[in-house]
Amino acid sequence: MLDTRLLISPREACYRLGGISQRHLWNLTRRGLIPCVRLGRRVFYRPADLEVFIENVARQAEAVEHEGRSHDAA
Repeated sequence: MLDTRLLISPREACYRLGGISQRHLWNLTRRGLIPCVRLGRRVFYRPADLEVFIENVARQAEAVEHEGRSHDAA
């Protein structure tokens, strides 16, 4: 069944990010790398924001890998 929830808990966000710790998730959030939604005292994450974060990390890794190949060819 397709999960259509608009917001997920920090615990679920950690799971979706490959099992990172909640402390690591909070550090990423505090640094502005992953936005959160606050409702009262509770903190939630949008699955779409997690996907954007993953895409950005993958893009950065590809750029570093490509740069490393460019230096090897020189």
